[in-house]
Amino acid sequence: MSNAKALLGYSIFLLAGSSEAHQIWYEQPPGQSLSLYYGEYDKNMLEVTPGGMDRFRQLKGWSVGDKSQPLSLTLQRQAFAVAHQGKSDDSLLAQDPHYPIFDSHEADKALKTYWTPATRWVGDLRARTPELTLDIVPTGQVEGNKAQFQVFYSKKPLVDQEVMLETGSGEVVTQRTDKSGKVSFDLPWQGTYVVAAEYKDRTSGERVSPDGKTEPFDLKSFSSTLSFYRVQGKPSLPRAPSQLPASEVARLKKQA
Repeated sequence: MSNAKALLGYSIFLLAGSSEAHQIWYEQPPGQSLSLYYGEYDKNMLEVTPGGMDRFRQLKGWSVGDKSQPLSLTLQRQAFAVAHQGKSDDSLLAQDPHYPIFDSHEADKALKTYWTPATRWVGDLRARTPELTLDIVPTGQVEGNKAQFQVFYSKKPLVDQEVMLETGSGEVVTQRTDKSGKVSFDLPWQGTYVVAAEYKDRTSGERVSPDGKTEPFDLKSFSSTLSFYRVQGKPSLPRAPSQLPASEVARLKKQA
C-alpha cells in the first residue's frame, strides 16, 4: 500500500466522528513566535495550504493596544506567521468578514451561510472590553486555577450561550453562560487554552464581495475564540494525535 493510501485510510478513520466546527486561534507559547491557526484546536486538526488556508479573503489581525498598524500575517504551510510579540496587557484580534459563503444543512435544507471567524489572544486574564461582533473576554475574576469569562454579541452579554473550553490534549469542557453572559472554567493544566463559542443570527440579507459582486445569504454565523497561555498548574498533557482536514484528505485521495 502506498504511503498516500495508508495515510488516507487513517485520516478517514479519524475524521469519521469529527465535527465541522472550525475556528481560528492565536498561539504563542513562551519563547516561541506568535502564529494564527485555522482548524480544530482540541482535535489537533490544522488546515494547510494548498487547501483550507487559501479560503481566507480578507483575514486581518490587529492589536488593541496599537490600532494604528495591522498585524503582518504571512501564510505558511500550517499557519499564518505573525510578526508581533504579544505583551501581557495586550489583546490581539483577528477576523475575516469575507470568508466565502457556503451551504450549511438544517433539516435537509441547504442554507447559504455567511460565516465570520474571529479570535482574540490575551497575555493575561485581566478584564477586557468586547471589540468583535461575537467576542469572549476575561472578566478579571481569577481564583486559583479557576477563571471567569464573558460572552458578547454586538457588545451585549449573550445569555444561555454554550461555551467550550478546549485544551491541546483533546479535553473539551462545556458550560452555558448565566444571565450576565458569564461562565467559569477550571484551568488545571499549564499550556494554551482556547475558549470557543458559536452563534447564528437568522437574518437573511446580502453582502458585497471584495470584487464587488452581490452575494445573498440565508443566515449569518459567527465563531469566536479566546486563547491564552497558563504557566500555572500541573504539567500539560501530551498533544492530541494530529488529524488531517478534509481538504488534505481530498488531495491525498487524488494521489492514491
